[in-house]
Amino acid sequence: METARTTGGREVAERGKQQSGGIVLIGFMGTGKTAVGWRLARALGVPFVDTDALIEKKAAARIPEIFEQRGETGFRTIEKAVIRGLADGVRRVVATGGGAVLDPDNFAVLRSLGPVIHLKAPAETVLARTRGDSGTRPLLAGVDPLERIRSLQRERAPVYGRADHEIDTSRHTIEEAVEMVKTLVESTERVIRVDLGPDSYDIVIGPDVLDRLGSRLKSFDLTGRALVVTHPGIAERYGGRTTDSLRSAGFEPDLVEVPDGEAQKSLPWAEKLYDAMLAHRMDRRSPVIALGGGVIGDLAGFAAATFLRGVPFIQVPTSLLAQVDASVGGKVAVDHRRGKNLIGAFYQPLLVLASLDTLESLPDRELRAGMAEVIKYGVIADPGLFAYIEGRLDDILKRDRGVLAHLVARSCEIKAEVVAGDEREQGRRAILNFGHTMGHAIETQTGMLHGEAVAIGMVYAARVAERMDMLDGESVRRLIELVRRTGLPHRCDGLDVPATIETMEFDKKSVGGRPRFILPNRIGEVAVRDDVPAEYIRSVLATGN
Repeated sequence: METARTTGGREVAERGKQQSGGIVLIGFMGTGKTAVGWRLARALGVPFVDTDALIEKKAAARIPEIFEQRGETGFRTIEKAVIRGLADGVRRVVATGGGAVLDPDNFAVLRSLGPVIHLKAPAETVLARTRGDSGTRPLLAGVDPLERIRSLQRERAPVYGRADHEIDTSRHTIEEAVEMVKTLVESTERVIRVDLGPDSYDIVIGPDVLDRLGSRLKSFDLTGRALVVTHPGIAERYGGRTTDSLRSAGFEPDLVEVPDGEAQKSLPWAEKLYDAMLAHRMDRRSPVIALGGGVIGDLAGFAAATFLRGVPFIQVPTSLLAQVDASVGGKVAVDHRRGKNLIGAFYQPLLVLASLDTLESLPDRELRAGMAEVIKYGVIADPGLFAYIEGRLDDILKRDRGVLAHLVARSCEIKAEVVAGDEREQGRRAILNFGHTMGHAIETQTGMLHGEAVAIGMVYAARVAERMDMLDGESVRRLIELVRRTGLPHRCDGLDVPATIETMEFDKKSVGGRPRFILPNRIGEVAVRDDVPAEYIRSVLATGN
């Protein structure tokens, strides 16, 4: 349950640990957890584990033998160790033993793994399904198994009732139950915490979260006036829903439309937003809401950070790129003619709402561009995510909501962890710039989409790492192949190499005019290097190799 506290003049939602994107099936014996779980994992393309099977493997004995030799206490001790071992960040479907969730520590770990689904069935159905299994189900041994089932179900009901969702498997086939679980999980909000002390905030990911914007902001100590900053196309599609949600919560919203394009991320447009805030008589408790992609988030955030020395800022990213990257971490800026994001600040949002339904109408080109940032997270921190993208790319491009939900959540988890350890980019946060040093320069020189330029920048960085004997050729090949399959460019012919290098020298990440490059050691690990030979950079920019 969510509670709230006041810290540094803002309400901060307190939540538990972030979820790893898996699915947990709990419930009494004989309710179909293993059968449903196995088929569900197969449908999702993720591993399946049954905690009872893991217990037997760990103890090198069957469950009846464990009960006989060590008693139920000994069994529960092994079970607890097995469940604790599942908190390793791997996305999987987990089926638990019927009594596993009675231990509060077990339940806390399981909830951190993903949505918890309770599979249930009447006692009579359970008895029919488990009849003849008394030898393998020690808790049913006795003269009246039906009464024993009823007694245990009554005892466990309060704990099972804490699940996120519930399905009665006596009324559905296994295939129907699998589809129901998938639908329920797709409708479940995921909350990821960015832990920055008094500036901490939540990233809320799910379908239709945009419609709950007003109710969420109502819990913060904000005044009734609000400014929504967006693009015309986004305003047409989602502006009404946004302002209606705000009005229903007692806010008085004004909406400003900014023309599409990076060119609007400028000081003149920031001044226009200041004018709008003054005209709307906004004060230091009046929120600025960025409804759109990375350009809108940067521009609106910069205006919020500098108006009255800072007003509340809310990110409502509508593009994949913004949901997985631009909206998280507190970087806000406008561009200068000498380079991108040269005038800006670190200013954390109060809240990030990533509504998955906005991805359904996203143009294909923008979806693919956003995937560049997701691929980046796989290269810098998570080889499992990289492999997941390789295996599920068709579903990603078909906009499978469950798959996209996992990609957004996992990307945000990685970025939240990095930002929490280095908010001001004094150290490890620099790894988030993989592909961006050359990518930003290519974007400035060519005008291509940010994600497209980053894709090229990642490939070029991998090429340089290979020449420096940091990265093996097979990893370079995998990266290029994934970029190509995603529909992103992997090279840029005809670049003005001297102009591109000059742009890199003005990059905000440069030290003493010397660019810093993030280069991969392997998929899942990168290093920050400022000793890259200049001829390697010139060569890769000129030839793509």
